[in-house]
Amino acid sequence: MKLYIKLVSASIRSRMQYKMNFVFSMVSYGIVMMIDFLMLAAILNRFNEVKGWNLYEVGILYGISSVSLSLYRTVAPEIHEFEKYMIEGEFDSLLIRPVSPLVLLLSKNLDLSRIGGALQGMIIIALSLYHISHTHSITMLLIYLPVILVCGWIISFSLALVTATIAFWTQRIKDFQTFTLYAPFNAANYPMNIYPGWLKFIFFTVIPVAFINYVPMLFLLNKGGSIYYLLLPVLVALLFFYLASAFWNFGIRFYHSTGT
Repeated sequence: MKLYIKLVSASIRSRMQYKMNFVFSMVSYGIVMMIDFLMLAAILNRFNEVKGWNLYEVGILYGISSVSLSLYRTVAPEIHEFEKYMIEGEFDSLLIRPVSPLVLLLSKNLDLSRIGGALQGMIIIALSLYHISHTHSITMLLIYLPVILVCGWIISFSLALVTATIAFWTQRIKDFQTFTLYAPFNAANYPMNIYPGWLKFIFFTVIPVAFINYVPMLFLLNKGGSIYYLLLPVLVALLFFYLASAFWNFGIRFYHSTGT
């Protein structure tokens, strides 16, 4: 951890050499994501609710999904861009160092501009909670919110790690990210009961984005389920992280340098 903190600190100092670039990137990324939510809000405003979920309830789903994905993109940008390590042969330089390649990847860079997306998500959550507080008790939701955000970050990171591991065989992963990250997290902005059965099965098993927000919110927003639904995201996050790490350790054995 001491090594990780030192490397991350160096990354932050290098980023802060260009403060205006950081501020502009953070604000612009947050604005882009806000526009995305405004489009969603326009649709819900026209139809009032979707399968029993109103605008502010969906806003909580959207905010949690947005914060989770943004935190992952902030902490692990090199995992997201892992394709370049395969194509350009940069992974060789990580293997010759006496530290875990995964630790080096995580400490090599922080994409602080993605904090804008996390702030935007928190603002949407706060506004949604304010409006929901008129009809729901939100005390338990506020207490549980940090837990679900951490679980969402872990699940996001685990999905990204699984996708990155595929590169040991395919070299390129951009197309896979569409199916393992972009599309699932876009789908997680809405309640899962709007999707057909086969798609819900995927979101509850292979790509468990349903546990990032939908499952615990069923109980917290009085839409069914039991208090045990609050434990499921924690268990799924830990299990999925373990499986993703095991898959990474398995896949790294099949790495072949690109050569020159």
